[in-house]
Amino acid sequence: MHLLKLSLFRTILLLISGCTLAIACSPEIEPELPPQVLIVGGHDHHDFDRWFNEADSTTIAETGAFVTYTDDPDAILPQLLHLDILYLSNNQPLPDPELHTAIHNFVREGNGLLLVHAATWYIWEDEWPEYYRDFIGGGTRSHPPLGEFEVYLVDEDHPLAEGVPSRFTIVDELYRFERDEDATQMHVIAKGIEEETGEEYPVVWTTSYGDGKIINITLGHDGDAHEHEAYKTLLKNSIEWLK
Repeated sequence: MHLLKLSLFRTILLLISGCTLAIACSPEIEPELPPQVLIVGGHDHHDFDRWFNEADSTTIAETGAFVTYTDDPDAILPQLLHLDILYLSNNQPLPDPELHTAIHNFVREGNGLLLVHAATWYIWEDEWPEYYRDFIGGGTRSHPPLGEFEVYLVDEDHPLAEGVPSRFTIVDELYRFERDEDATQMHVIAKGIEEETGEEYPVVWTTSYGDGKIINITLGHDGDAHEHEAYKTLLKNSIEWLK
Protein backbone atom coordinates (compact mmCIF):
# COMPACT_ATOMS: atom_id res chain seq x y z
CA MET A 1 0.00 0.00 0.00
CA HIS A 2 2.82 2.33 0.86
CA LEU A 3 4.59 1.56 -2.44
CA LEU A 4 1.34 2.19 -4.35
CA LYS A 5 0.92 5.65 -2.76
CA LEU A 6 4.55 6.49 -3.47
CA SER A 7 4.18 5.49 -7.11
CA LEU A 8 1.00 7.53 -7.47
CA PHE A 9 2.71 10.56 -5.89
CA ARG A 10 5.64 10.30 -8.33
CA THR A 11 3.23 10.06 -11.29
CA ILE A 12 1.33 13.18 -10.19
CA LEU A 13 4.62 15.04 -9.62
CA LEU A 14 5.84 14.15 -13.10
CA LEU A 15 2.58 15.32 -14.66
CA ILE A 16 2.70 18.63 -12.79
CA SER A 17 6.35 19.15 -13.72
CA GLY A 18 5.62 18.37 -17.35
CA CYS A 19 2.75 20.85 -17.50
CA THR A 20 4.87 23.53 -15.81
CA LEU A 21 7.74 22.89 -18.22
CA ALA A 22 5.43 23.03 -21.23
CA ILE A 23 4.01 26.38 -20.13
CA ALA A 24 7.43 27.80 -19.31
CA CYS A 25 8.96 26.67 -22.58
CA SER A 26 6.14 27.68 -24.92
CA PRO A 27 6.92 30.89 -26.85
CA GLU A 28 4.82 33.94 -26.11
CA ILE A 29 2.22 34.60 -28.80
CA GLU A 30 2.29 38.27 -29.70
CA PRO A 31 -0.98 39.77 -30.95
CA GLU A 32 -0.95 40.75 -34.63
CA LEU A 33 -0.74 44.51 -35.00
CA PRO A 34 -3.06 46.24 -37.47
CA PRO A 35 -1.38 47.46 -40.67
CA GLN A 36 -0.20 51.06 -40.43
CA VAL A 37 -1.35 53.18 -43.39
CA LEU A 38 -0.38 56.76 -44.21
CA ILE A 39 -2.49 58.65 -46.77
CA VAL A 40 -0.73 61.61 -48.40
CA GLY A 41 -2.88 64.25 -50.07
CA GLY A 42 -2.70 67.90 -50.91
CA HIS A 43 -2.42 70.57 -53.61
CA ASP A 44 -5.10 71.65 -56.10
CA HIS A 45 -8.02 70.48 -58.31
CA HIS A 46 -9.33 68.10 -55.60
CA ASP A 47 -10.89 68.28 -52.15
CA PHE A 48 -8.18 66.11 -50.59
CA ASP A 49 -9.28 66.57 -47.00
CA ARG A 50 -12.90 65.59 -47.63
CA TRP A 51 -12.39 62.65 -49.96
CA PHE A 52 -8.88 61.23 -49.55
CA ASN A 53 -8.68 61.99 -45.84
CA GLU A 54 -12.17 61.72 -44.35
CA ALA A 55 -13.86 59.37 -46.83
CA ASP A 56 -10.95 57.04 -47.64
CA SER A 57 -9.73 56.91 -44.04
CA THR A 58 -13.19 55.73 -42.97
CA THR A 59 -13.31 53.12 -45.73
CA ILE A 60 -9.82 51.79 -45.00
CA ALA A 61 -10.45 51.68 -41.24
CA GLU A 62 -13.17 49.11 -41.93
CA THR A 63 -10.39 46.63 -42.75
CA GLY A 64 -8.97 47.02 -39.24
CA ALA A 65 -6.02 49.11 -40.41
CA PHE A 66 -4.72 52.11 -38.45
CA VAL A 67 -4.92 55.12 -40.78
CA THR A 68 -3.33 58.56 -40.61
CA TYR A 69 -3.35 61.42 -43.11
CA THR A 70 -1.03 64.27 -44.00
CA ASP A 71 -0.81 66.95 -46.67
CA ASP A 72 2.72 67.90 -45.57
CA PRO A 73 5.40 66.26 -47.77
CA ASP A 74 7.97 66.77 -45.01
CA ALA A 75 5.93 64.47 -42.74
CA ILE A 76 6.33 61.41 -44.97
CA LEU A 77 9.99 60.54 -44.42
CA PRO A 78 9.89 60.36 -40.58
CA GLN A 79 6.89 58.01 -40.71
CA LEU A 80 8.18 55.49 -43.25
CA LEU A 81 9.93 53.35 -40.63
CA HIS A 82 6.61 52.69 -38.87
CA LEU A 83 4.43 52.11 -41.95
CA ASP A 84 3.21 49.00 -43.75
CA ILE A 85 1.42 50.82 -46.57
CA LEU A 86 2.07 54.25 -48.09
CA TYR A 87 -0.94 55.67 -49.96
CA LEU A 88 -0.10 58.60 -52.27
CA SER A 89 -2.93 60.63 -53.77
CA ASN A 90 -1.30 64.06 -53.85
CA ASN A 91 -0.37 66.16 -56.87
CA GLN A 92 1.86 68.61 -55.02
CA PRO A 93 5.63 68.71 -55.56
CA LEU A 94 7.82 66.12 -53.83
CA PRO A 95 11.24 67.55 -54.67
CA ASP A 96 13.33 65.93 -51.93
CA PRO A 97 15.74 63.32 -53.44
CA GLU A 98 16.18 61.78 -49.97
CA LEU A 99 12.43 61.10 -49.85
CA HIS A 100 12.52 59.55 -53.33
CA THR A 101 15.28 57.17 -52.25
CA ALA A 102 13.50 56.35 -48.99
CA ILE A 103 10.24 55.46 -50.75
CA HIS A 104 12.10 53.22 -53.20
CA ASN A 105 13.80 51.48 -50.27
CA PHE A 106 10.48 51.23 -48.43
CA VAL A 107 8.88 49.34 -51.31
CA ARG A 108 11.97 47.30 -52.18
CA GLU A 109 12.07 45.93 -48.63
CA GLY A 110 8.58 44.45 -48.95
CA ASN A 111 6.15 47.19 -47.93
CA GLY A 112 3.04 48.22 -49.85
CA LEU A 113 2.49 51.25 -52.07
CA LEU A 114 -0.98 52.43 -53.14
CA LEU A 115 -1.10 55.13 -55.83
CA VAL A 116 -4.50 56.70 -56.44
CA HIS A 117 -5.80 59.16 -59.03
CA ALA A 118 -3.56 62.26 -59.14
CA ALA A 119 -0.55 60.24 -57.96
CA THR A 120 -0.61 58.34 -61.29
CA TRP A 121 -0.47 61.59 -63.32
CA TYR A 122 2.80 62.76 -64.90
CA ILE A 123 3.52 65.33 -62.17
CA TRP A 124 7.07 64.48 -61.12
CA GLU A 125 8.34 63.24 -64.47
CA ASP A 126 11.30 65.63 -64.58
CA GLU A 127 12.57 65.39 -60.99
CA TRP A 128 11.56 61.80 -60.28
CA PRO A 129 11.34 59.70 -63.49
CA GLU A 130 12.10 56.50 -61.58
CA TYR A 131 8.71 56.82 -59.86
CA TYR A 132 6.92 56.21 -63.17
CA ARG A 133 9.42 53.64 -64.41
CA ASP A 134 9.54 51.48 -61.27
CA PHE A 135 6.11 51.90 -59.67
CA ILE A 136 3.53 52.76 -62.34
CA GLY A 137 4.66 51.59 -65.77
CA GLY A 138 3.88 54.90 -67.45
CA GLY A 139 1.69 57.88 -66.62
CA THR A 140 -1.18 60.14 -67.71
CA ARG A 141 -1.26 63.56 -69.35
CA SER A 142 -4.93 63.97 -70.32
CA HIS A 143 -8.49 62.90 -69.65
CA PRO A 144 -11.92 63.67 -71.13
CA PRO A 145 -14.25 65.97 -69.16
CA LEU A 146 -15.61 64.62 -65.89
CA GLY A 147 -18.46 62.31 -66.80
CA GLU A 148 -19.92 58.83 -66.71
CA PHE A 149 -18.07 55.88 -68.22
CA GLU A 150 -18.06 52.12 -67.92
CA VAL A 151 -15.45 50.04 -66.12
CA TYR A 152 -15.04 46.30 -66.58
CA LEU A 153 -12.86 43.72 -64.87
CA VAL A 154 -10.05 42.20 -66.92
CA ASP A 155 -8.99 39.75 -64.19
CA GLU A 156 -12.05 38.72 -62.18
CA ASP A 157 -10.05 36.11 -60.23
CA HIS A 158 -7.56 38.54 -58.71
CA PRO A 159 -8.00 39.30 -54.97
CA LEU A 160 -8.45 42.99 -55.82
CA ALA A 161 -11.57 42.10 -57.80
CA GLU A 162 -13.32 40.23 -55.00
CA GLY A 163 -16.80 41.65 -54.49
CA VAL A 164 -16.40 44.15 -57.36
CA PRO A 165 -19.04 43.95 -60.12
CA SER A 166 -17.69 42.62 -63.41
CA ARG A 167 -19.03 45.80 -65.07
CA PHE A 168 -20.11 49.08 -63.49
CA THR A 169 -20.53 52.73 -64.42
CA ILE A 170 -18.96 55.60 -62.52
CA VAL A 171 -18.83 59.40 -62.81
CA ASP A 172 -15.15 60.28 -62.72
CA GLU A 173 -12.17 61.37 -64.81
CA LEU A 174 -11.05 58.59 -67.13
CA TYR A 175 -7.27 58.95 -67.23
CA ARG A 176 -5.82 58.30 -70.69
CA PHE A 177 -2.91 56.28 -69.37
CA GLU A 178 0.23 56.13 -71.56
CA ARG A 179 2.24 52.93 -71.25
CA ASP A 180 6.05 53.16 -71.12
CA GLU A 181 7.27 49.90 -72.65
CA ASP A 182 10.67 50.28 -70.97
CA ALA A 183 9.08 50.54 -67.51
CA THR A 184 7.98 47.91 -65.01
CA GLN A 185 5.56 45.17 -66.00
CA MET A 186 1.87 45.79 -65.33
CA HIS A 187 -0.90 43.36 -64.42
CA VAL A 188 -4.19 45.01 -65.37
CA ILE A 189 -7.22 44.28 -63.18
CA ALA A 190 -9.79 46.67 -64.68
CA LYS A 191 -10.20 48.98 -67.67
CA GLY A 192 -12.40 51.99 -68.38
CA ILE A 193 -14.04 52.75 -71.74
CA GLU A 194 -14.10 56.31 -73.05
CA GLU A 195 -17.69 56.86 -74.15
CA GLU A 196 -17.08 59.08 -77.18
CA THR A 197 -14.19 57.15 -78.73
CA GLY A 198 -14.54 53.61 -77.39
CA GLU A 199 -10.87 53.70 -76.38
CA GLU A 200 -9.98 51.60 -73.35
CA TYR A 201 -7.54 52.55 -70.61
CA PRO A 202 -6.36 50.69 -67.49
CA VAL A 203 -7.91 52.04 -64.30
CA VAL A 204 -6.67 49.42 -61.83
CA TRP A 205 -3.41 47.50 -62.13
CA THR A 206 -0.57 46.08 -60.06
CA THR A 207 3.20 46.23 -60.36
CA SER A 208 6.08 45.13 -58.16
CA TYR A 209 9.43 46.51 -57.09
CA GLY A 210 11.92 44.45 -55.14
CA ASP A 211 9.94 42.56 -52.51
CA GLY A 212 7.17 45.16 -52.45
CA LYS A 213 3.77 45.27 -54.14
CA ILE A 214 2.19 48.32 -55.77
CA ILE A 215 -1.42 49.05 -56.72
CA ASN A 216 -2.36 51.82 -59.14
CA ILE A 217 -5.95 53.14 -59.24
CA THR A 218 -6.72 56.07 -61.54
CA LEU A 219 -10.27 56.53 -60.19
CA GLY A 220 -11.05 59.02 -57.42
CA HIS A 221 -11.64 62.60 -58.59
CA ASP A 222 -14.43 63.45 -56.13
CA GLY A 223 -17.35 62.10 -54.13
CA ASP A 224 -18.98 60.32 -57.07
CA ALA A 225 -16.00 57.96 -56.96
CA HIS A 226 -15.17 57.87 -53.26
CA GLU A 227 -18.79 57.08 -52.31
CA HIS A 228 -19.16 54.47 -55.08
CA GLU A 229 -19.39 50.95 -53.64
CA ALA A 230 -17.07 49.50 -56.30
CA TYR A 231 -14.39 52.10 -55.47
CA LYS A 232 -14.71 51.46 -51.74
CA THR A 233 -14.45 47.71 -52.28
CA LEU A 234 -11.35 48.18 -54.44
CA LEU A 235 -9.81 50.33 -51.72
CA LYS A 236 -10.47 47.78 -48.97
CA ASN A 237 -9.25 44.91 -51.16
CA SER A 238 -6.08 46.91 -51.84
CA ILE A 239 -5.26 47.21 -48.15
CA GLU A 240 -5.88 43.48 -47.61
CA TRP A 241 -3.64 42.57 -50.56
CA LEU A 242 -0.83 44.95 -49.65
CA LYS A 243 -0.61 44.33 -45.91
